[in-house]
Amino acid sequence: MSERSESADERSVLNTDGSLVDTLREKYHVPALLAVVAVMLYVRLIPYGRFIVDGEVLFSGNDAWYHLREVQYTVRNWPSTIPFDPWTYFPFGTSTGQFGTLYDQLVATVALIVGLGSPSEALVAKTLLVAPAVFGALTAIPVYLIGKRLGGRLAGVVSAVVLMLLPGTFLQRTLVGVADHNGVEPLFQAFAVFALLVAFGIAEREKPVWELVSDRDLDALRTPLLWGALAGVATALYMWVWPPGVLLVGVVGGFIVLKQVSDTVNGGSPEHIAFAGAVSMTVTGLLMLLQVDTIGFTATRFSLIQPGLAFAVALGSVFVAFLARQWESRDLSLTLFPVAIFGLILVGLGALAVVAPDAFGTIRTNLLRTVGFNAGAQTRTIAEARPFLDPALLGGASATDQILREYGLTLFLGIVAVASILIRPLLRKGETREYAYVGISFAVIALIFLAPGLLSAVAEPLDGAFGNIPVTSQLLGLVIVTALIVGATLLARYDAEQLFVVVWAAFITAAAFTQIRFNYYLAVVVAVLTGFLVAETVQALDLGSVTDRSGDSGIGGWQVMTLAAILLVVFAPLAGLGAASGAAWERSQNHGPGAITQWDDSLTWMQNNTPAEGNYGGAGNAQQLDYYGTYQEGQGNHDYPEGAYGVMSWWDYGHWITVQGERIPNANPFQQGANTAANFLLAPSEGDAQDVLTGMDDQQADEGNQTRYVMVDYQMATPGQKFGAPIVFYDADNVSQSDFYYTLYQGNQQQGYQGVSTVNEQRYYDSMMVRLYQYHGSSVSPQPIVLDYEMQTVTNPNTGESLNIRTLPSGNESAVKQFQNMSAARQFVAEDGTAQVGGLGNIPSERVPALEHYRLVKASESSAATQQGSGPAWVKTFERVDGATVEGSGAPANATVTARVQMNVPSQDSTFVYTQQAETNEDGEFTMTVPYSTTGYDEFGPDNGHTNVSVRANSSYSFSTGLTAADNGSIVAYSGSADVTEAQVLGEDDAAAQVQLEEQVLGNQNQNQNATTNETASDDATATTSEGNDTATNASANTTESLSASSTADSVGVLVSEPLAATHN
Repeated sequence: MSERSESADERSVLNTDGSLVDTLREKYHVPALLAVVAVMLYVRLIPYGRFIVDGEVLFSGNDAWYHLREVQYTVRNWPSTIPFDPWTYFPFGTSTGQFGTLYDQLVATVALIVGLGSPSEALVAKTLLVAPAVFGALTAIPVYLIGKRLGGRLAGVVSAVVLMLLPGTFLQRTLVGVADHNGVEPLFQAFAVFALLVAFGIAEREKPVWELVSDRDLDALRTPLLWGALAGVATALYMWVWPPGVLLVGVVGGFIVLKQVSDTVNGGSPEHIAFAGAVSMTVTGLLMLLQVDTIGFTATRFSLIQPGLAFAVALGSVFVAFLARQWESRDLSLTLFPVAIFGLILVGLGALAVVAPDAFGTIRTNLLRTVGFNAGAQTRTIAEARPFLDPALLGGASATDQILREYGLTLFLGIVAVASILIRPLLRKGETREYAYVGISFAVIALIFLAPGLLSAVAEPLDGAFGNIPVTSQLLGLVIVTALIVGATLLARYDAEQLFVVVWAAFITAAAFTQIRFNYYLAVVVAVLTGFLVAETVQALDLGSVTDRSGDSGIGGWQVMTLAAILLVVFAPLAGLGAASGAAWERSQNHGPGAITQWDDSLTWMQNNTPAEGNYGGAGNAQQLDYYGTYQEGQGNHDYPEGAYGVMSWWDYGHWITVQGERIPNANPFQQGANTAANFLLAPSEGDAQDVLTGMDDQQADEGNQTRYVMVDYQMATPGQKFGAPIVFYDADNVSQSDFYYTLYQGNQQQGYQGVSTVNEQRYYDSMMVRLYQYHGSSVSPQPIVLDYEMQTVTNPNTGESLNIRTLPSGNESAVKQFQNMSAARQFVAEDGTAQVGGLGNIPSERVPALEHYRLVKASESSAATQQGSGPAWVKTFERVDGATVEGSGAPANATVTARVQMNVPSQDSTFVYTQQAETNEDGEFTMTVPYSTTGYDEFGPDNGHTNVSVRANSSYSFSTGLTAADNGSIVAYSGSADVTEAQVLGEDDAAAQVQLEEQVLGNQNQNQNATTNETASDDATATTSEGNDTATNASANTTESLSASSTADSVGVLVSEPLAATHN
């Protein structure tokens, strides 16, 4: 066939009643949507290979691991989820709240189907691994449907494409491996919103009223009744996935009141919306009653608050419709109707506060935490719950930069779309009042953005005026914008579906800026509004058809250029062409499991080398704690059997300990046990730490005292990383961050000051987790190293507040000074007035005593990265033991005896020296307790209820005194050695280890003018190994190089721009 004839055939096909063109016009959205879903799934699965390591499936974050436990349980007990879990929050156990929901049941069901009813644990894990990617990709479907409801198929397709390209939180929460419920929430919420839109839209079209209901006219009510019920089912399913999704019921309630009042004052009937609201929320309430598992009011569990609020919205919508009828029948002024409604709402809230204070408190607290810009100090320690524009997240960038990184320009386009929806009905009325309202509204909003300090000035005197409701500039701005929206609805009637989207967008935007995690919801809103705006613009430009049937062009060049500019503004930043935002596929490529890779070998070791829960000390009760057993809350299963024990760590790591270590953490990412963990980890003494364990709860004191292991990682012990989080939760005393460390600055008032290093206070070194991680329980003495600084008073440019800060010395004077002995160092500090001993890296200001009951049993193979390319083990695991008693004799009276033993850390190919000191009595006798053994390791292990320790001694304990001048002028020392058995350390052997010190003559006083007293030796004789522990050398062994800024910075995790080189004095 010739080229000419082929072209003719093609034209024939195209011109046959326009069938192919018409087909493309009618069906183009189908392949487009399928392509979007496919691309989204592909992008989210790009890093799949990183999550399979040596055949083991890993997950990103914390919560995904607990979902793995839930899914594994459900596979074994389908369709049930864990009702109560004693394998976390020792010694209490917990109900799982918002875990163990429909999400876990769906994943378990898929795993059962794929595994033909008997899936392997690996298959279940892989199913959960890809679940967020699948759910994230499927979210494009309801997004398309919502966009189509608002602006037609073009709006739907553009909405889906925008969602596909967004590189922010929504992408990050739906990547492979991020198997938290966050990834499925947007899908179910979007479907619920779509169903609600349809229900309200049909109600507005079909106009159901009370007369139809009283006449039982099912033919007239069938369609709105059906869609109302479906909307109720969709809303309930969303909350079945995530109980705190009750916020959507609040959105529905806010919309219904607003729409009903608007319809009433503008001459319409509120009964149409009332019908849809009553049907949908009644169905939602009934379905939520099926899930209630606690008689109380909490949003994080299936409680009475979900059905209660749904029923309240249903009844409220009927009441407003009833009141409107009464208002009309009595010919009352419609101007007073909004006043009556909003007044009754306030009265109702007041009555609720009196009659059901728990319910009112729950609603108030959750509204403030979710949409009220009220992120407290404890909330801010949760990475995903910090405010979107938190300065700590911005990292010096502007708020605009943060928004551009998350959304490109689409958030701003979404704001324009909302403004368009709100303005057009006002302008269509064509009256001066409406024009003036639009102008005033724009002026007020412009003032909010251009003069943010004005809001702060107004909010400050109001803070505290409303009881427990804090008044911030952000909250005040939210109230003003809300008032403007309410005012607009009182002046004009709005399309039900468009107004619902505006209310939904307002709630979700407030939530996203209050807590950063909710940006995965805002992404859906932004995508929908952007698609709507593009479709409206295309319609306004008359670009509905590029050509007519005759083939003549129906558009001009300016229209093409305008459309191209719009598409460029929407898509270019999202495709990575802008400097502020990387493309979605680029961000996906950099995604991986995260810190679990640093913890994995320690958790695997714990599972295999520590006694099973219920068998510590050989109790033999492991069968009473089945890992996948079914336990009921309140039936005594949290009364742990003898041999059960807890593992103390910061709450971030609780789920990892439960799932990977198969041990019971004291604290978990539900933030249960957070205060207890903080009080233990920051305890200033070993006795205080013990009091924390025994004082968890009067009824559980015995079980709490069975906490046997402590796991500390590099971030927990490092200021500027996770060390600050426990400070917020610490309630054993009134402390703040400045009690533990401060920042040293350099610069001047004109050019500004830059933080160059973190300097530690003595309280930092005294805290339990530092004594464990940095010193392995060993005693540590200060060194004659002094930090010299200057005090400067500066002005905060943002607040105008005067602050006192510490800065590097001016001129060429060194900040770090090294002295020959401690006396000289302390004298310099006393005379200088702005200096301190130590505080750099692992060097304390005062002596830190040894721990007697905690020993390092495992160090991870992975190390913390430092500027030198190596560092301490990332995770260190300690065991709490009885400790062995050592009794000694033969030493001088009233002398200091130092015990030392070198311990080998095979995973790091390193050693450290544990040091302990005791004072002798008048007879030269002493007693001390030590936690490390030197022999007998093979006699104990998991089989008989003990630990197969990885860290073991290289030698016996050595015991020695300092150098002493004898009466005859000779220089003598006393020394000896002894072994300590594993049985003695574990308390299985009550016998004390015995050591006899022998005198050694080292010379005479004339031969050694540098002899020191015991007191001086105990203060000066300190050095630090690569693991940061005492050895029996002297302070001069620390060179200037070891105290350079890079070394100091590595030990505290802070980058220092200039070396803090030491000078010798």
